[in-house]
Amino acid sequence: MKTNDTWSSVLHKGPATFLNSPVMEPDQHKIKEEGVKAAILGVPFDGTTITRTGSSMGPRKIRDVSSMTIPYHFDYDVDIMETYNIRDCGDVNVKIGDAFSTIERGGENVIEILKGGAMPVLVGGDHVITVTSTRALNQFDPTKKYGFILFDSHLDTAEDVGGDPWNHCCPVPRTMELDCFDPKNAVIIGAGGPMNPKAELEYVKENGISLYTMRDIYKKGIQEVVEEAIKIASDGTDGVYISFDMDSLEASQTPGTCAPTPGGIMVREMIQAIELLGQVDLVGFDVVEIAPPYDHSDITAITATRFIVDMLASRAKYMNK
Repeated sequence: MKTNDTWSSVLHKGPATFLNSPVMEPDQHKIKEEGVKAAILGVPFDGTTITRTGSSMGPRKIRDVSSMTIPYHFDYDVDIMETYNIRDCGDVNVKIGDAFSTIERGGENVIEILKGGAMPVLVGGDHVITVTSTRALNQFDPTKKYGFILFDSHLDTAEDVGGDPWNHCCPVPRTMELDCFDPKNAVIIGAGGPMNPKAELEYVKENGISLYTMRDIYKKGIQEVVEEAIKIASDGTDGVYISFDMDSLEASQTPGTCAPTPGGIMVREMIQAIELLGQVDLVGFDVVEIAPPYDHSDITAITATRFIVDMLASRAKYMNK
């Protein structure tokens, strides 16, 4: 009789890695040699958080809870380990209290992943880590043009915070100033509530960024909003980068984040959104603002892990067609 060892990996044994994938240094030669197509990179940094700290613990917690997940995705009938040959490239060597140095160090890791032919999947950490990927993409090939989709309850379009441009309120301006990104291909989804300064809304309007607030989602539904976002981000671009901030979700469903927001996107809606997002030519994505100290029963970390696996599986479905 054939032994079913499907569940043998769903154990808390050995060092925690994402989906129990092998550990690998972010080295382009090793990545090429082993045919890696997706690489997990943690960025345990929350030095710019203006609300509750704790997201520096996010990458470690994601690895831990991912042991409860298998690489085969029932909904998409794909095995993401077979499709991507995933490797866990560990964590960026962050510089405590220094966002820019951390971004620079992380960028070196992402460049290695890109040169090795793999897609970077970053886990945070506060939202400034998005700039780690977008700057690396720009450095890797500034002639490319990429769309940008951000799920967030905040606009994150501050030019600076107290004079510091390297803050988790600033990932959109720091990305839009890069050669390979254009505001006309940028979309923000899920903003709402009393934590979005008027100046940040003015930045959105002045730069022609497409904005779908929570009220737009209430009226149109998540499917229509995401379908429109995909068209905008994909129009004339060579690929799309996506950033998922866990505070874009309804606070009662994801309490373990730095700025929980009542009235946000429901988990089921985000799963539906990710199913549609598999259509884009994905060049990388991140999941940020996972703060384990506030996370009852690890529910937010488990949800974030689901989003990572779903995004990889959704994209794999379209890649395999």
